[in-house]
Amino acid sequence: MSTVMDSLPDRFRPIVTSLLKQRDPELLTAFQAQEKPTLDQQEAMIDVLGDAFTEHFGPGHEPTEQGKLIDDALGAFLTRWPSEDLTEG
Repeated sequence: MSTVMDSLPDRFRPIVTSLLKQRDPELLTAFQAQEKPTLDQQEAMIDVLGDAFTEHFGPGHEPTEQGKLIDDALGAFLTRWPSEDLTEG
């Protein structure tokens, strides 16, 4: 069985794991056990990564390298798990 975390590209797993561990450990635990997120979990993931992204702006309000990585990780998650493929939960 491939879990939600397993489905993320290797380069994004460390940042997503770190952010979820700090900000929503229950979501991390769920993503390490489930094959697919629910719509509620997708929303929680968007909140966590979106909040983290806003904390990583540099001069000129441009995202830092960390901010770009977080944004790309969220994009990869949403590409892999689009809302229309998820169920309530």
